[in-house]
Amino acid sequence: MTGRYSAHEAGHLAGVSGDRIGQWARWGHIRASVSAAEPHVYSFDDVAEAVAVHELLARGIALPAIRRVVDRLGGAAAHPLANSGLHVVDGRVAAERDGILVDVLAGARQGVLELDGRVDPLAVLRDGGWPARALGLRAIEVDPERLDGRPVIRGRRIAVQDAAALDDPAAHGLGAEAVAEAAAWLRG
Repeated sequence: MTGRYSAHEAGHLAGVSGDRIGQWARWGHIRASVSAAEPHVYSFDDVAEAVAVHELLARGIALPAIRRVVDRLGGAAAHPLANSGLHVVDGRVAAERDGILVDVLAGARQGVLELDGRVDPLAVLRDGGWPARALGLRAIEVDPERLDGRPVIRGRRIAVQDAAALDDPAAHGLGAEAVAEAAAWLRG
């Protein structure tokens, strides 16, 4: 996958500050797989990891527990939070294994999948990241293969920041709603 993001860009997509992204990378919750040297450069999957960390925090899972989950699922190098079929069930983190849920920290097995507990950071990121989710925006998407992973107007190769600045959106085939969502996403 393509897509290269600065800490600031990754933070905006994940709904946190760029400084917080850097902290999470230093603490091993996520990684900067494109470049771990200063300045850190994050991949699409790295940003999905950050979305997952934000989601787990929002569901009441503490950072030390998130770190233990990352370690038990293979470490930050394996992108375990983005690719493990994670669920939050009764305040515990579980991973899908052979059709059942396994409590990542306790090792307990649960036979019923809680569909409303699934954490899908890749879907959140593809649908415009945390700002689009928080604001209920539908016109924004992030595709690592489109415009080098920059947020764009859904189905178009028009970057969000370009769409928000258009004087005549109709000349580019955009409606007022898409332009308004682009501007809201940037403020997001």
